[in-house]
Amino acid sequence: MIFLIWGLFLLLNSSSIGCAERVELFWDIGTLNISRDGYNTWDSICVNNAVPIPPVHVTQGDVLVLNVRNSLDVPTAVHAHGIYHNYTDYYDGAEMVTECGIPPGENFTYVIDTTTQAGDLWIHGHVHSQLTDGFRTPFIIHEKVKPTTYDEEKLLYFEDWNERTFNDMVAIDAKLKLADIPPLYRTMLINGVNANTSKSLHFEPRKRYRLRIMSLSTSSWIKFRMPGHTMHVISKDGVEAEPMEVDGLDLGPGQRVSIIVTAHDTAEFNYMYNVTLYANFIPQYPGLMPRYYSGLIEYQKNAPLKTIPAEDDAQLVWNDVINMQARDRMPLLSVDRQIVLSIKQFTPDHGIPYYSFGDYAFNHSLVPILFTALSMGELASNSSVYGPQAQAHILQYGESIELLVYNDNSKDHSLHLHRGEYQVVEVGPYGDAIANNRTVVEFQKSGPSPMRCDVVTVRSYSYIKLRFHVNRGMVALFHCHMMHGGYFGLAATFIAAPELLQKYVKVPEEAIRMCKLQGIKTSGNAAGNQGFDMTGLPPPILVNRK
Repeated sequence: MIFLIWGLFLLLNSSSIGCAERVELFWDIGTLNISRDGYNTWDSICVNNAVPIPPVHVTQGDVLVLNVRNSLDVPTAVHAHGIYHNYTDYYDGAEMVTECGIPPGENFTYVIDTTTQAGDLWIHGHVHSQLTDGFRTPFIIHEKVKPTTYDEEKLLYFEDWNERTFNDMVAIDAKLKLADIPPLYRTMLINGVNANTSKSLHFEPRKRYRLRIMSLSTSSWIKFRMPGHTMHVISKDGVEAEPMEVDGLDLGPGQRVSIIVTAHDTAEFNYMYNVTLYANFIPQYPGLMPRYYSGLIEYQKNAPLKTIPAEDDAQLVWNDVINMQARDRMPLLSVDRQIVLSIKQFTPDHGIPYYSFGDYAFNHSLVPILFTALSMGELASNSSVYGPQAQAHILQYGESIELLVYNDNSKDHSLHLHRGEYQVVEVGPYGDAIANNRTVVEFQKSGPSPMRCDVVTVRSYSYIKLRFHVNRGMVALFHCHMMHGGYFGLAATFIAAPELLQKYVKVPEEAIRMCKLQGIKTSGNAAGNQGFDMTGLPPPILVNRK
C-alpha cells in the first residue's frame, strides 16, 4: 500500500484480468456553455454533452476500460487520481510526464486495474487547466469486504467554482501588476450542482451510515461539520485508518475521507450540515471569503430543525492526519535517504507568480519523462537527461525515502504524489513562523503506525516530513494540487528504478500514435536528443533568485 508497496504485482496479470469484471465506459470530452453555480456562465468541460460528470463506481478487482474521445480543440488526458498503475505508467494521464495526451478529434483507451486497491479516488483532467474548468468526478472502488459495518453509504463531494475559465483569469492577471489583480472569490458546488440548491441528506433513525466526503476543489479548502452527530474517520485517500472521532473535517484540494455516522434514535428533528469554503491567500470579505453553506439532514419531511449553538473552530477536533493511525499498523519506515524540497516563489513583472521545489519551475519537456526513462539506457539513472525543468530525482529500488518539504511561503499548499502514498511522520513551524514567533503549525510527530495518504496540506510557514518505500520502477509526479501552484511550476518528478521500467514497461502502439500525431518525439533526453545534448529545449524558468 505505501508508495510502490505492491511489488508482487510487477505486471498487469492477464489471468487476473480475465477473472475480473470488465467495466467499460465511453466518454466524449467537450464543453457546455452553462451556469453551474447560479452566478457565472461559461464553457464548462463536460462528458457526453452533460454536466456534472457522473461518478464512476467499480468493485475491487474490476478492470475499468475508459474509452475517451477528445472533442475539445486542445489536447486532453485523463488521470485516475490514486491508482497505482503497476508498470502501466502510460495510463496515469499526466501529460508530457507519462504520455503525450490525446489530440483533438482522437480517441484513446485507458485500462485501469483495481486488483490491489479500493476506496475513495477521483478522476480528472491533467492537461493545463482542465481540472479547474470542470473535468473532475469521484471514482469509487468498492471493497469486496466492508472495512466496518454500516447500513448504507452516501457520497458528498465539494468543488470550488470560478467566475470564468482559468485561462481567462490568467489572461486578465497577465495585464495587471500584482497589486492590482482583484481577489478571486469562488463559489461552491455540492455533488456537481449549485451548493444553494443541493439535495437534502436523508437519514433514517438508528441507521449507521458511511459518508464518502471528497474535496474536488482546485484552489480552496473545505471544512465540513455535522452538528449534533458524531463522526468517525475510517479512511483517508483510500487508505483505511483506525477510527478517529472528530468534530469536523478540514480538506485541502484533492483530499478524501470516509466517515461513519450513526443516526439518532428518532425522527423528531431535522439537522443541518455546515460547509465552509476558504483559502488563506485570498483576502477575507464578508459573504465572499470565507463562504458558508449548509444542507439539510432530513429525518422526516417538515420535522422541526434542531437548533445547536455555534462552536469555535479552534476548540474542535479536526481530522489532522498527523494524529491518525493506519489500520493495517504498517510501522514507521526507517530512512535510507532524505530529499529536501523547498517551496520557492518568484513574481515577474506581469504579476503571475511562479513556484518551484528547487531552483527552477517545473515545465514540460519535449519528450514525455517516461519515454526518456525507457529510451536512455544506463543514462536514465542520471537526472541530467531529464533537464532542469523536470526537477527530477532518481530513486533506487528498495530504498526508503524521506521527503522534507519546507514551506516558507504565505500560502498553504496541497501536495499530491501520483501512483502511491506516503507516511505523514512530522510537522512543525518554519521560517517566518519561527522568526516572528507566529504559531501556524505546532511541532508534532506521528504515532508508531503513521497514516498514509496521497494528498497532504503543508501549511504556510511550516515544514512536513513524508516517507515512502520504493518497491517498483515508475515515473511519479509530485505536485501542488492547488491550481495556481501546480500550473505555475510547483512540481517535481520521481524516476524510480529506471532499469526496471526498461525491463517491464511496454508502451502500447496507440499511446505512441498519440505522440506522433502531435509531432512529439518518443525517445531521447528532455530535448529529444542523445546523451546530454539539450539543444532545442526551452530555457528553464529560474525561481530561486536569492
